[in-house]
Formats: sequence, C-alpha cells, structure tokens
Amino acid sequence: MRTRAAIEAAALELFAEQGFANTTVEQIAEAADIAPRTFFRHFPSKDAVLFGDPGREAERMREVLAARPAGEHPMRSLAAALLDAADRIEHDRAQHLMRAELLDGLEHAGDYEMHLIRQRWVQDMAALVAERTGSGDDDPRTVAYSITLMSCFGTAMHGWLVGTRGKPLREILAQVLDETAGGLAQAADVARSAIRGSAG
Repeated sequence: MRTRAAIEAAALELFAEQGFANTTVEQIAEAADIAPRTFFRHFPSKDAVLFGDPGREAERMREVLAARPAGEHPMRSLAAALLDAADRIEHDRAQHLMRAELLDGLEHAGDYEMHLIRQRWVQDMAALVAERTGSGDDDPRTVAYSITLMSCFGTAMHGWLVGTRGKPLREILAQVLDETAGGLAQAADVARSAIRGSAG
C-alpha cells in the first residue's frame, strides 16, 4: 500500500506541475523511486492513477457484499459497500481534491472520462447485485439500484470536496441517502396513486 500511495502522490504532483498529457509513466516511476515495471504492478496505466481503478474497487465491493446477510435488500448491501469506500477515501481528501482540480483542467476530455468511469462503476455494481441476487442481466432493478446509489455517492463526494466544515464523507453520504430515500418513497406514492386511478 505504501508503494501505491507513493506512486499516486508522485503522479498527481507531476500532473499538477507539467500537465497530465506531458507526464509519462517513466517520469512517475522516477519520481516515486521505483522501476516502471513496479508502476504497472499497481496501475494498468497513468489514466488509472488520475481516474481511479474501477476494477480494483469492484473487487473490494465484492468482498464487502459477500459479508452482508444473504436476505438483505441489495440497496442496503450497496450502501454498506459505499460506506466502506467512504471510510477508505476519508484519509486521502487532499489527493481527491487534487484529482478533482486536475480533472476540471482537462475540460471535455475529463468530463468524458468521468462519464465512462461512472458508467463502469454502475455496470460493475449492477453485475455484483445480479451475481448476489441471482437475477438476470436484463433485470432493470439492478441498474436502478446502482445508478441511485452511485448518484448519491457522487453528490456526497462533491459536497465533501468543496465543503469547508470538515464533515466526514460517511456523514454526508448518510444524509444524502436519507433525503433521497424520503423523496423516492414519495415518488413511489405518486406512481401507486396513478396506477390506482387508471385502474378505477
């Protein structure tokens, strides 16, 4: 973990100093005092340093989900997995803030990459839910659960990064989830009322 953290710190510093496009893996390795092959043991590419490694996070999420009660609702299980991620992220606020600033500087390319990463996260989460519940890939609920939870997580991350009150990420996430749950319950009531009305 120390080597991985050293690579991240060196890479982000170089990205900030000379730009993402102008930074090579060899430069990152030299700054982190490692061989390039060591870099690739921890990251598949320099993009993974800046944009994160969804595959690695998916494996961690699978571990957390496996430890949850078998009959638990998938959204409750996913919330537990995201709270686990929040706790791990909490200690690296400076790095995540630097990432956010660097991504803002990448303009449309950054927006596009973030879109792809969000899509990958949602797909990974939906696949894990389908695997856990035994539902098929065509079950729309797995994607709905994943999109909802990832949207809440993204909103909480944004508030955590731009906020100045020092509130922990897990507290912000819990608040966002609570408010979203209340809104979803009301939305479901509207849908049920509409169905009853059309049936009558």
